[in-house]
Amino acid sequence: MITVEQARGIIVGRITPLPAEKIPLDQALGRYLAEDIVSATDIPPWDNSAMDGYAVRVQDVPKEGVRLDISYEIPAGSLPKGPLDKGRAVKIMTGAPVPPGADAVVKREDSQEFEGSVVIRTLPRKHDHIRFAGEDIRTGEMILEKGTLLEAPEIGVLASLRRRMVFCRQRPVVAIIATGDEVADLDEELAEGKIPSSNSWSLISRVRQLGAVPLYLGIARDTAADLRGKFARASRADLILTSGGVSMGDYDVVRDVMTESGNSMEFWKVRVKPGRPLAFGVINNIPAIGLPGNPVSTMLSFDLFARPAILKFMGALTLTLPRVRARLTEEIRGSSDRPQYVRGILKRCGDELCASPTGPQGSGILSSMARGNCYMIVPQGNETLKEGEYVECEIFRPSW
Repeated sequence: MITVEQARGIIVGRITPLPAEKIPLDQALGRYLAEDIVSATDIPPWDNSAMDGYAVRVQDVPKEGVRLDISYEIPAGSLPKGPLDKGRAVKIMTGAPVPPGADAVVKREDSQEFEGSVVIRTLPRKHDHIRFAGEDIRTGEMILEKGTLLEAPEIGVLASLRRRMVFCRQRPVVAIIATGDEVADLDEELAEGKIPSSNSWSLISRVRQLGAVPLYLGIARDTAADLRGKFARASRADLILTSGGVSMGDYDVVRDVMTESGNSMEFWKVRVKPGRPLAFGVINNIPAIGLPGNPVSTMLSFDLFARPAILKFMGALTLTLPRVRARLTEEIRGSSDRPQYVRGILKRCGDELCASPTGPQGSGILSSMARGNCYMIVPQGNETLKEGEYVECEIFRPSW
């Protein structure tokens, strides 16, 4: 068996990021940049007011209660009519350019306007409530790095730079194939001895969450011929995922097909619990990951191995799940021969993070994933981690 890190390294080492495509900004949410974004302008482009109020010269307000005549008004979207004269004020709205000569803005609530003049009730300090040109972004500054995930803040930055189009990596097509005579899809009758194909829909959802395109090919029955047929239909995919059929049963045929002429299998079995049976290879010149069939094992193996592969296709900077340390609120059991990934609930307890298991940890208890938000990692050789000890947690729920 190889380690999680070795397996992941082999898989992502066989993946090449997809080509870039130029897409409209309104379609870029959730995509990964394929270019560095360098600003061609200052943001903001001029000194402007951060508040509704009055532009003044600090030296003209030596004490509270000073009254200044108002020269004119600058609404947002308008330009100053001239410089600020000594001993006067300019009424200004948020976002409007600061008139030449002004070095502070007094908030409306710190002043009182009378007909044609204003009384300043608070001593201003130099540069109060002024946003300076280039304070946010300077000309020539690299703002977003290639490989950045475009979320709402990044889209806003690109809009402020007037980028109508942006280069992003193409989205990979991920073929999903469940296996097993015992598995029934949602449109099939759930006859006696059959189980619902939860893995298919968990994987479809995981793939879609990452921004990739799932290609669901249904359930392959426990024959090499049926599985070959499903693989043939995956010819336009960038990655193939199967669930089940990689263990040691008489009807586990995924490994057999992976080792047929023209295909290849790089490894089988990873030192991890749950999810030891995991195969990686190439089928019809397409990288393929054979995930284990138990529902929790399927999802954990996806997060550890398929997720990094998909993100590498999309050019992401970070491939692994975010990791934090948390204090255990109760004891958790590990395994002497493999690191164990315990489904957990991560939350804040006062000034630190704490974590607790979701309950029973069998690899078929899918509800443990629905209740949890992280994997608590018990290192190999640790039989238990005690209450109060720290544990490394990988967060699998984006909404956390």
